[in-house]
Amino acid sequence: MYHGLAALMTRALRLDARLLRGHLFRLAFVVMVYFSLLIAQLQALSFGAPGLRFFTNLVWLNACFICLAGVSFFATAITEEKEEDTLGLLRMAGLNPLGILLGKSTSRLLQAVLLLIIQFPFTLLAVTLGGVLTVQVVAMYVALVAFIILLANVALVFSVMCQKGGNAAGLTSLWLLLYIAAWPMAEGALAWFPTVGITKAGFWKTTLIHSVEIIRSSCVFERIGVILSTGFDEPVLSTQVVGNSLGGLAAFLLAWALFNAFAKNATPTAQTRGLLGRSKSRQRIQVFSPGRAWNRSLIWKDYNFIAGGTAMGAIKLLGYFVVFGLIVLFNSPPLSLSTNWRDIGAASLMLWCLLTGLDLSLMSSRLFHDELKGQTMSALLMLPRSVAYVGYTKLIGCLLGLWPAIVALIVALVAVPNAAEFFIDAIDEPGTWAFVMSILVFCHVVALLSLFVKWGALPLAILLMMVSVNCCPVLAIPFLLLSSSSNGEGAALAAIVTLWILTGVISFVLQVMIGARLQEIGSK
Repeated sequence: MYHGLAALMTRALRLDARLLRGHLFRLAFVVMVYFSLLIAQLQALSFGAPGLRFFTNLVWLNACFICLAGVSFFATAITEEKEEDTLGLLRMAGLNPLGILLGKSTSRLLQAVLLLIIQFPFTLLAVTLGGVLTVQVVAMYVALVAFIILLANVALVFSVMCQKGGNAAGLTSLWLLLYIAAWPMAEGALAWFPTVGITKAGFWKTTLIHSVEIIRSSCVFERIGVILSTGFDEPVLSTQVVGNSLGGLAAFLLAWALFNAFAKNATPTAQTRGLLGRSKSRQRIQVFSPGRAWNRSLIWKDYNFIAGGTAMGAIKLLGYFVVFGLIVLFNSPPLSLSTNWRDIGAASLMLWCLLTGLDLSLMSSRLFHDELKGQTMSALLMLPRSVAYVGYTKLIGCLLGLWPAIVALIVALVAVPNAAEFFIDAIDEPGTWAFVMSILVFCHVVALLSLFVKWGALPLAILLMMVSVNCCPVLAIPFLLLSSSSNGEGAALAAIVTLWILTGVISFVLQVMIGARLQEIGSK
C-alpha cells in the first residue's frame, strides 16, 4: 500500500531543482536581502541600530510572503489537479492519497522553507551591524518555519475540499484573517476579564484565562513583536512554535482523512455563468440575463462575464451603500459623541478608493485568465484585429463594470456634507495621486503576471510591489524631494506631474510586455 509513497514528492523536488525558474526566484530573495541591507545602511546615517532595522524589514517581508504564498501557492495544490481533470490519472497510476498529498503539498512546503533557509546566513549580518542578537535571528526563523507548516497544511485542507482554486484561496484568506484577528481579540479579552471579575480564582476562570493566553501566544505576529523587543531572552521553542507545528500536523491528517470523500466525486470544472441567467422569450424583466450581444462583442463579453454584468453591479452598489451606512452609524450618536461629517466624508472616500482599487485588481487578474484556462487565446487572436485592439476592448468591458463605484461616489459627494470639499482638497494632494498611480501600475503588473501563472497573480503582484517599495524605493525619491519642497502649490504640482510621467513610462513598458506575451501565447 505504501510502495512508492514519496515518488511524487521526489519527482517534484527534482523537477524544482532542475528548473531555472526556481533558482531565479531564490536568487531574487537574496537580492531582496541585499537591498534591505543597503536601505539599513542608509538609515544608519540618521538612526541607530541599523542591524535591527534591517532585520525588522526582512522579517515583515517574509511574513507577508508566507501569507501570500498560503493564499495562492499552497491553496492550489490539489485544486489544480481537479481543474485539469488529472486527479483520477494520479489515482490510476497507483498513488494513494498520502502519496498525492506529500507530492503536491509537502513538496511545496519544502520549497518555501528552502527560501527561508537560504536567507539565514545573510540575515546574520544584522548581528554584525548591531541591535540584534543571534538568538533573536534563530528564534525568528524557527517561528516563521512553524507558521509556514501551519498555513500550508490549512490551505491543503481547503484545497482538498474545494473544486476550484479561487474558492480554496478565498477560504484560506478568511482563515488567515481570523488567525490574525485572534491575537488582538485575545489581548482585548485579557484586559477585559479583570473588569468583570474574571481572575484566576476558580477552575473554569483559570481555564478560560489560560486558553485565551494560549490563543494570543500562538499567533506568529505576536511572537514577532516579542522577538524584536529589546532584551529578548526566551527559549527558541515557544508556545507559538509548538502550537503551529502541531496544528499543521493535525491539518495534514485532516486533509488525508477527507481526501477520498472529496476526491472520488471530483469533476472537471467548466466555465460558469456566475450570476448571469439564460435569456427566455417570456421573461420581461431579465435582470440576471446578459441579453443580446452588442456590436462590440468583446466588450459585452467581458462586461458580463468578468465584471459581472448588471446583476453583480447591483450587488456592488448595495455593498458601497452598506459600507457608507456603517461609517455614518459608527460616527453618529449614540456610538459617537457627535456627528463629524468631515470625518465621515474622509473615511467614505478612503474606503471608496480601497474598494475600487480592489475591484480593479480582481478584474485585472481575470482579464486574460478565462482565455488562457480555456485555451482560446489562439482562436481569439486569429480574428482580423490586432493584439492591441483585443486587449484594449477587453479592458473597456471591465472598466464598464466600475459604474457602481461611480454612482456610489456621486451619491456620497451629494449626500454627505463637506464630502465634495474634502474631495477637492484631496485632488490637490500629491499623496492622493501617488495612491492612484500605484493602483494603475499594480493593475498592469497583475495583468502581466496572470499571463505567466495559472493562479496567484494578485498575491504575487502584491509581493513584488512590497519588495520594490521597501527594498528599492528609487522611484519614490523624486516625488519625496518635490513634495517636501517649500514652494507650496508649485512643488505639489511638480510632484503630481512627475508621478504622471513615471506612471506613464512604467505603464507603457508593461503594456508592451503584455502585448508581446499575448502574441507569444497566440502563436503556440
